[in-house]
Amino acid sequence: MKTTLHGHHVAILLTGRLILNTGFRVVYPLLTFLANGLDVDLQTISLLITVQVGATLFSPLGGMLADTRGERTIMQFGLLLFSIGGVVCAFSTSFAPFLAGYALAGLGTAFYNPAAHAYASNHTPYAYRGRILGILELSWALAALVGVTSLSALIERSNAWAPAFWVLAGAGMLMLLATRYGLLAAQPVNAAHTAAPGLRVDVLHNPNVVAWLLVVFCAMGGYEMVYVVYSSWLETDFNATLAQVGLVFGSLGFVEFGGSIGAAVLADWFGKRRVVLLGLITAALLQFAIPLSSGNWLAFLPTFLLLGLVAEFSIVAAIIFTSGLITGARGTVIALGVTAMGMGRVAGSLIGPRIFEAGGFLFNGLAAGMLSLAAVLLCLLLVREGEDAQPTSTGLDAPLQPGGVAPGD
Repeated sequence: MKTTLHGHHVAILLTGRLILNTGFRVVYPLLTFLANGLDVDLQTISLLITVQVGATLFSPLGGMLADTRGERTIMQFGLLLFSIGGVVCAFSTSFAPFLAGYALAGLGTAFYNPAAHAYASNHTPYAYRGRILGILELSWALAALVGVTSLSALIERSNAWAPAFWVLAGAGMLMLLATRYGLLAAQPVNAAHTAAPGLRVDVLHNPNVVAWLLVVFCAMGGYEMVYVVYSSWLETDFNATLAQVGLVFGSLGFVEFGGSIGAAVLADWFGKRRVVLLGLITAALLQFAIPLSSGNWLAFLPTFLLLGLVAEFSIVAAIIFTSGLITGARGTVIALGVTAMGMGRVAGSLIGPRIFEAGGFLFNGLAAGMLSLAAVLLCLLLVREGEDAQPTSTGLDAPLQPGGVAPGD
């Protein structure tokens, strides 16, 4: 299969992802501002984060609809929901309608993301799919570096959140039009894509898929166990100020950008499965090591930022790998992968604080490292390359020859 995805198609998908990721990440620095404006406490306003993460549970529905109704149609539907949610948030003056609008925006994101990944995958040969999906995943880091920064400045200047959400809603509608008229109409890219609908329903009967979802769940749970308590750890063991904690968080955007680029470059050249394993093994080592930097900024910063780079590297590599597991149900499997990531984050965010309160950050690092090692073992023992990859005798996806195209493409 020769790619039918051109530069302007990638630009449309990247911009769509950038807008939706900006909508997801913008509330993190705004929680206190929103709590004061909506007259609720910080515990209540944090429900906005819970709703966003919880919305990923609807990703399988978006993926199945993408497989049956067409990726472009579901992307448009997701952008419509996101824009309506933005309008509701812009008009809201109390917490309940704002939460409803933000939930609607999160639901739109849950529909859009698996459809966009499936669209890009279906129009790109496996031989260089890594660089395309890697480019799209740059949107996560760009959302922090460009989107959130710009909207935060707008909110600070106007002392109101409404202008920012009007911008998000308007941008969402513009992208809906760009998606409708700028992307190729949905059509089967290969014979496998026309597989029977039953395959889409029965993907969880595939042991390779189930094992891979466990890998993703463990990996994300490990990452979240560190991220959910690191600010508290910095305040207690480093006597860090809020400004210093914010600076550390802001620095993650730069290293995440590097992680996305690294995965995009290495996945096609070094092999998708090898890159996933490389990321997981490195993450485990860093998670074991980071508690040893307690109280030492010079040791902590490079270790923590390197972990952030590896985390983004691994997530992008995992998305690329997931895209090739089952060609005929690509949207469904990608959506299940996104859901497993979300469930891992939820589990880590619930367990991490309890471990921290009971034994301190040392045990968070140990637990996170053990989960990453569990993911490594599961991947080595139970996960094999999917339908798009060339078969190999070792089970590891050897790099394709220059110009090579995987069977089925």
